[in-house]
Amino acid sequence: MMRPMMVLSLENLPKRKRGEVVFKFESFCESGYPTRFTGLSFRENIGTLLGFGTAELTGAHGEAKFWSFQLELNRHPPTFVKLVIVEEDVKKSSCRQCHFCRFIGWGEHLICNKRFHFVLPRKESAIHASRLFIEMHNQKQHLMHGVVHLNGFGHLLSINGFSGGSEFVSGHQLLDFWDRICLALCVRKISLSDNAKKDNMYLRLLYGVAYGKTWFNQWGYGFARPNYAVTYEMYSQSIGTLKSFPLQLLVPQLACQSREIPFIVAKYQAISSQRLVTLGELFKFMLEFKSRLPCNSLAPMDYSGIISENTSRWSAKRVEMAARVIVEALKRSELRWVTRQEVRDTARAYIGDTGLLDFVLKSLGNHVVGNYIVRRMVNPVTKVLEYCLEDLSSVLPPNVNGNNGRMRVRLQMTRVQVIRDLSHLYRQFFGESGQGLLHANETLSVVPVAARMVMDTKHFVKDYHSQGVEQKIMEVAYHDYVNLNCTIRVKIGAKDSTTKQLPSFENVIISKNATVGELKLEVQRCFREIYLGLNNFMVESIVGFEGLDSYLVYDSINLKSSVIIQGSIEQTDITSILEGSNDIVVKCACGARDEDGERLVCCDICEVWQHTRCVGVSDTDEVPHVFLCNRCENDIVSLDPINF
Repeated sequence: MMRPMMVLSLENLPKRKRGEVVFKFESFCESGYPTRFTGLSFRENIGTLLGFGTAELTGAHGEAKFWSFQLELNRHPPTFVKLVIVEEDVKKSSCRQCHFCRFIGWGEHLICNKRFHFVLPRKESAIHASRLFIEMHNQKQHLMHGVVHLNGFGHLLSINGFSGGSEFVSGHQLLDFWDRICLALCVRKISLSDNAKKDNMYLRLLYGVAYGKTWFNQWGYGFARPNYAVTYEMYSQSIGTLKSFPLQLLVPQLACQSREIPFIVAKYQAISSQRLVTLGELFKFMLEFKSRLPCNSLAPMDYSGIISENTSRWSAKRVEMAARVIVEALKRSELRWVTRQEVRDTARAYIGDTGLLDFVLKSLGNHVVGNYIVRRMVNPVTKVLEYCLEDLSSVLPPNVNGNNGRMRVRLQMTRVQVIRDLSHLYRQFFGESGQGLLHANETLSVVPVAARMVMDTKHFVKDYHSQGVEQKIMEVAYHDYVNLNCTIRVKIGAKDSTTKQLPSFENVIISKNATVGELKLEVQRCFREIYLGLNNFMVESIVGFEGLDSYLVYDSINLKSSVIIQGSIEQTDITSILEGSNDIVVKCACGARDEDGERLVCCDICEVWQHTRCVGVSDTDEVPHVFLCNRCENDIVSLDPINF
């Protein structure tokens, strides 16, 4: 069902031109930079912004125009990225309708004349001038890709920070950058589908458990509409269930499949100044603790990381055996520091492969092996590498002040270790094996059900109109102009006509001395300019107003209420001018009655569409070529046999 809205190529984008203006990435589109945007709508402000860009290319058939902005990320060393804005002429586009509007619930909006794509190509693509494709379904092609329709509604399609392959800019910086652009240009609403991941953990689940909201909520994005018919109430209840679930119920049940879980939980219980009782408290503490640690890309791997090391020429079983031999050798030292050579010599009595021993010794350090933490440091006096074994039970709160009179060595942590601990808990709690184990327990079965509902909630929206436009409207009111919130009620066709009122309103600014007739002409011009199907729209009347066109608007119309303008167009098929017009019927067992962006399959008899997951087709399996829904299949089975 997924189709690209457009496919454009930015071929052979030129490198930075001599004399080209360079803007600072971190302050681009802040107040007054590169200019003060005074318009009340996106369609007014986008032209102002493009005036500061460099015109690059035009599509082969005139379907698009390109502007670029050189942005400085860092001065030392010099690092630049290029923002490319593409103005798409929808009338000449191969796909006029926006399926993202349909998925988010804006299918009743009319198709706009133009769409504007905001793209940050990957640095290597810009440098090598290779082909860059703006594809609505390709989320890995660019550092950032957003699209805004001329009416101010848009979609953030992809953000790829460090986890997505970026070398110089983080996802947080990209979201700040996008947010500044949207606020400055007075967009109305921006939607996104939250598929953000970090270290193979979905952030909508991770942050949902830790903070009770999505990662994108930091920028004001909130629940928009359900996937798989998961309502906001169901989503909120699921978040609350996971966030408040007691660790004392969860950990013992999963400890049988992962011995590391109790030790990881105990480790962070000891580090925390407050007792971590719930799953949400544990995840929140780990995320905040990680953010306080210094970045260290050379941090040692944890035990599971050593075993799964792809570059190792030894099997996981041999690596594990060598690690346990080293731990046994360190046990005999009775918690004292031992040189690397001593450990190696002791372990050689059991492991003849010195290369394997060197590999494991190099990898071990500051992570858990069994019930112990292997610590490693360089002796400041002898400059020799030494190892020490710390019993993990010594970090538990009851033993903090002593362990039979022996001095306890302070536990050292790195960001990498915290991430791997968090990733391990995430996999065990929410992975397939953990979910299956929890499903079997009546008390714990609520966890996988709640996790599934959180994972099924992907559509989020931010309303910028209430945030940035209201102040500008107040500023306009002090001058010789008035702002009216207008929409239209359209009569379509001459015979057997149908009437449709647009769900969205547009800001129309007129002089305080303007007449009703001038208001009609301005509304007609405005809506013709924005919407593709209204190129022949003719205004006829104002709903609720019966005066003459010569009357002053200021005296005749309530400026505080919305104004509905009645008109007509020479169009017979309304579905051809709507963003979400669709002739398919969705009636899924989960309760969905409309497309939500998930994969669908159609019954070959009744032609009703359902989610593939809801009819038992795994997301990893192909859609069957022939499919019958349960109702049609049962109807066929119930038919009387035909006797020949």
